Amino acid sequence: MSDSKHIKNDLAFREDVSIDTTVKKGYILNDKHSISKISVTSTNYGAADSDSVITDIEGYEENLMWTEEEETRVRRKIDFYLMPFMLLMAFVLNMDRTNLSNAISDHLAENLGFMFTLPSNFISKKIGAHRWIPILMSSWAVVTWAHVLIHNFGGFMAVRVLIAVTEAGFIPASLNYLTSWYKTRELATRLAFFWGIQSVASAVSGLISFGIFRLSGVGGLYGWKWLFLIDGIFTHIIAFIAFLYLPKNAMNTSGSLRGKKGWFTEKEAKIAVTRVIRDDLSKTEQNVPITREDVKMALCDSKLWVHLLTTFLGMMTDTPIQTYLPSIIRDGGFPVTTANLLTMPSYLGGLVFSLLIAHSSDKHGEVALHALIGNIWQMVGYITLKTLPADAGRWPLFAAATVTGAAPSWHGMHIAYMSANMAPAGKRAIALGAIIGAANLNGVPGSQLYRAEDAPRYPKGNLICIICNVITLFLFLSQRLRYSLTNKYRAKKWNAMSDSEKKEYNNTTKDKGNDRLDFRFRI
Repeated sequence: MSDSKHIKNDLAFREDVSIDTTVKKGYILNDKHSISKISVTSTNYGAADSDSVITDIEGYEENLMWTEEEETRVRRKIDFYLMPFMLLMAFVLNMDRTNLSNAISDHLAENLGFMFTLPSNFISKKIGAHRWIPILMSSWAVVTWAHVLIHNFGGFMAVRVLIAVTEAGFIPASLNYLTSWYKTRELATRLAFFWGIQSVASAVSGLISFGIFRLSGVGGLYGWKWLFLIDGIFTHIIAFIAFLYLPKNAMNTSGSLRGKKGWFTEKEAKIAVTRVIRDDLSKTEQNVPITREDVKMALCDSKLWVHLLTTFLGMMTDTPIQTYLPSIIRDGGFPVTTANLLTMPSYLGGLVFSLLIAHSSDKHGEVALHALIGNIWQMVGYITLKTLPADAGRWPLFAAATVTGAAPSWHGMHIAYMSANMAPAGKRAIALGAIIGAANLNGVPGSQLYRAEDAPRYPKGNLICIICNVITLFLFLSQRLRYSLTNKYRAKKWNAMSDSEKKEYNNTTKDKGNDRLDFRFRI
């Protein structure tokens, strides 16, 4: 196997990786565990410009060697020790959101949440996500149980503002944190679980609420006040554990609730750090604070704006079917209790297929095409709902609504896709905050697509959803085409350069991150 083939395997999603034998030497193992010497330009993909920056990363070893089995063991330990706790925190977040959503009819939280997703990652990068995430949880825990103190509308609105501010930053900070632990082709599957657990929380919340509401009158509190009080206390407990459990990085997993020996051996910890940096050299800047230049680069990158527009329009169509699925089934002729029960196939089917498609995306690449499965699936569902005859029986209507509601989510894949194609790290952190903001904000117009005057079949709303799906399909395909053509152009130009011209480019270019000539976009 050639040296260039080794590098393409190690930096899996990159294309046409060039080799500069005068810069940055290292070693990797091939499939048969024989050693091959390689060298990669240290500035590839918007990474640091000098050896010193990379050697300053705790745990990174330039010449570290490991086998595929060793890396698999490290990844499984991350999946065992870190990922379940991240899912638990996401579960708690959505439990809070589900309870709160029953108490508000306007969309103040979505608007305020959108504003705070952006500055959250500035703070996260400054003090560390392992500290910022527990701080956020502790803050919204206080606000959650503070519902007990509400006595008027002014107090209610004050709590809503504080909830929006404290909860909004959690997901961007969590995403930024996870990118420092997982390689690019490992993220989509994990993010599918991250969003899937939130759906589970929505289902569980209803059952828990049913039981807690029976406490109404105890201690002079309404049932809904008991719900927020217990929810807030539980969130406090998880936040306290998070302070003691979340590690700064793979080199700092020993001590506190993580155990005296930590999660890894010394070599495993170094593998955990080095493998992520070799996969994406821009992660050498993972702990560098966000700068004004990062903000400027993000604002001026039209590719980022396409990702944001895709999220805004594409996910807007989730809101009507998720909100009105029980009522659509009920209006088809089913009793209320049966209608609620019949929503379960939609939720479970969507979760299972979301995980399967995300795993395939991690394994085979072609993220945009995998994301289109969910987009086209939902579009077919809305077309079926719109074209069903008015006298259609309840079971055809149930089938059409279930298919539409079960459309696999592409949100996690899309975030991983965008994250892989945004560099340097500061710009990526801003992009992660922005895309979560776009996902929150689209709930405002999304909630207006199904109108009362359009009930019970909502033909106008279904037509708007179909149009949004078509535009989203175009956005995915156009972004993929743009990335592909840019990769081919850059590869042709870079490969035509001599070694001295490449060195001159590395020494003099003002291009950074994904604007660099040697950056290759993930397709």
